[in-house]
Amino acid sequence: MSIESEAESFAYGSSMHGGRPTFALTRRLGDDAGLTLYEFIPDDLANGRQKRLQRANSNRTLSRISIVDALPDVDEDADGRLSFVDVGSPSERTPNSWDWNEWCALKVTTLRGKRQQAVHRLVKSVLADAGVDPATVTRGEGSAVLSESDGVRLTIAFLALKELRKYEKLTTVADSLDRMSLEECYYWHAKCRSPSSQNGVTALRQLLAGHI
Repeated sequence: MSIESEAESFAYGSSMHGGRPTFALTRRLGDDAGLTLYEFIPDDLANGRQKRLQRANSNRTLSRISIVDALPDVDEDADGRLSFVDVGSPSERTPNSWDWNEWCALKVTTLRGKRQQAVHRLVKSVLADAGVDPATVTRGEGSAVLSESDGVRLTIAFLALKELRKYEKLTTVADSLDRMSLEECYYWHAKCRSPSSQNGVTALRQLLAGHI
């Protein structure tokens, strides 16, 4: 493999799936207005994650839908192939390079109102660094796909902001996560998404905004 093609292969930075995007953001208006974060995952891994959740807490379930239902900007042809041409992505490689059969989208959460406003600066920073036009999901309606590392950072941000109400806390958490190292983001992602723990998100909020 040439240096150029290797760089393209890992344009999204996803470690497990050969560089394909494993997260997506979509912004909708109208009755269901908000900014929603999704994780893309193979069906078999989603099944395994659901079983671990149920073992830890029988009342917990995954919010699982098809990629097409998650991102209205994605088109599906008669043969089931997905087209991401209307979805924001790094210019190095489009998601059309991969087979999306037997993959699904897991909803992380949706932010609305002041929570959505508070996360905009972080979203703009993450997307700009990834080579994606932030306006794709900050103006009007649109979607963008993200690398694993960028998705991990936004996941802990969306989860931490979801239950906060004070705007100063919302902006403090978002700005702190923008400055957090990637290693710290992965650590907190594991804590926040652990099936056996309910306290990871609370601990993160306390760390970043407990003094406010």
